[in-house]
Amino acid sequence: MIEVDDPLKTGTQVSEQLGLPFAWPLTEKDEYTSIGINFGDINIEFINFRIRFGVKGTNYRGFSGVAFKAVNSLEDSLERLTSSGLNYRIGEECEAHTTVTVEDDQVFPTVFLVKYHFDTSGWAQRLKQEFASCAGGKFHIGKFKSLSLNSRIPANLISGFSIGCGDKHQVIFESVNGEGTVISDLIESLEIVILPVKESL
Repeated sequence: MIEVDDPLKTGTQVSEQLGLPFAWPLTEKDEYTSIGINFGDINIEFINFRIRFGVKGTNYRGFSGVAFKAVNSLEDSLERLTSSGLNYRIGEECEAHTTVTVEDDQVFPTVFLVKYHFDTSGWAQRLKQEFASCAGGKFHIGKFKSLSLNSRIPANLISGFSIGCGDKHQVIFESVNGEGTVISDLIESLEIVILPVKESL
């Protein structure tokens, strides 16, 4: 999740510069305006909050959140957070989804769960087809490899959510054509690293 002043303008620029399709069109709600770019295994959202996870007057710039899709029921997900000793709160409840922030008083960028209240399989299939059609865009982005945050993260959050710690905020992908590159000037405070796939011997 990337907080920007104008999600449509920024999202369109990123889509055009990387040659990637939109994950969802511009969405306007009372709480925020949002647009998503399809990076294959993940989506990157450009958002302007008016109410950020239920809190007014809280805005940031640049990379500010990491969402994980809850695959179990909301009740099971909350039970798992409790049993892991993680603090959480409901950030947003609406017809389409519920968001749950995790340790948001300790960790930034904000880590949160999204539980969709509709069947997302058709959407996921469309995204997969559109990403395959563009062949990973101009940089031939392939598989998502890892996410690293330059932040103090509780050990139980790292182990439960597969987040790494590093000296900068990075999202790392493989390249489908074996070429590598680092994109550090496109998205504020988030570096995109595309690594060549190691050749097997």
